[in-house]
Amino acid sequence: MQRHPESILTWANLVTTVRTAVCVAIFAVAAARVSAAWNLAGLAVYWLLDILDGHLARRFRQETRFGAQFDILSDRLLVALFYMNHLAWHHELIVPIALFLVQFMLIDHYLSNQFLRWNILSPNYFYVVDATVWRLNWSPLAKLGNSAVVTVLIIAVPGPWPSIAASLAIIAVKIYSLQRVMRLSPEAAWTTPSLTR
Repeated sequence: MQRHPESILTWANLVTTVRTAVCVAIFAVAAARVSAAWNLAGLAVYWLLDILDGHLARRFRQETRFGAQFDILSDRLLVALFYMNHLAWHHELIVPIALFLVQFMLIDHYLSNQFLRWNILSPNYFYVVDATVWRLNWSPLAKLGNSAVVTVLIIAVPGPWPSIAASLAIIAVKIYSLQRVMRLSPEAAWTTPSLTR
């Protein structure tokens, strides 16, 4: 089998670039106009294009480790901008937003980049290393829970306590996952075919 080239010129990376630029602009407009509607529009565009870039990478067999890292970094930037705006208008939510950002920007960011220790293309293939960690963090259901549940609670549910509880639960899952990952040997999955096509 042939090793997949690490090209940055892919449709998926183009979408990630467009997603990042467009959403930064939308969040900037939201901040300038003090507009929750623009802020939510930026979040919606971010989520839709995040789904699209992953689909294109798989559809055109353009998954690369560079693309995975680019996607992870773009996610952090855009989520931070959304929450900076939201917090400016909802000071009472500082605790759940701070908890979520610590989880997403620090703990989850570090955990998501652990795939680089193994011969896999992205966290989406972490099941070949540890199926439990993959199910808790990068399975379709886990991705939805990790990225959307706290945000929906912060936006839609009055009061900070439901989103605080959800953030703490996700932090516990991430810490448990990190402990599992740090006990794994990087050589354990080097024979997997995930970097080949």
